[in-house]
Amino acid sequence: MTELDAGIAISFGARTLRDKAETGQASLEHLYDQYAHALFRYALALVGSPEDAEDAVQEVFVRIAGEQKRSESIANVKAYLFAATRNAAYSILRSRRRRARLEQAMCAESEAGHPEEASARLSRSSVLREVFAELPIEQREVLVLKIFDEMTFKEIAETVGASINTVGSRYRYGIERLRQALEEEHDG
Repeated sequence: MTELDAGIAISFGARTLRDKAETGQASLEHLYDQYAHALFRYALALVGSPEDAEDAVQEVFVRIAGEQKRSESIANVKAYLFAATRNAAYSILRSRRRRARLEQAMCAESEAGHPEEASARLSRSSVLREVFAELPIEQREVLVLKIFDEMTFKEIAETVGASINTVGSRYRYGIERLRQALEEEHDG
């Protein structure tokens, strides 16, 4: 019996995946074959993007594969999968809103102040957006959580599953890269 079979007890009709004679991989593949298309269609309706819908469905099946220590069985697999897909889709939508707020905040900064400075601020904002998009996702994530969601390094560390020192380093490297880009824009 594989770890997946031993750890996940998802009800499938009258049988659980644990009780099935198939391997854990085959059971997961069976679930995927049976539900992936419907879950994708549902996620697509929620997020509106095929790429994001695929990400949501993938996240659900990765989570199922990783739940090796799950002790309680799930009474209704279909309901569970659709609820998990909904949660993943909403997570993607929240991320989109955060990115939009970040872009709005960067643009608002460029519009504030004296009219003669507006052009320079717009240029800086554009540079910041460009450099921010080029940062490794780990650094972007930390910057957004720290600056816009006002989380502590400890809260961020718990959220992203990294040490406080790692989070601090990601923040420092991200801020430094943004500063360098501004200096290059100012000097150039």
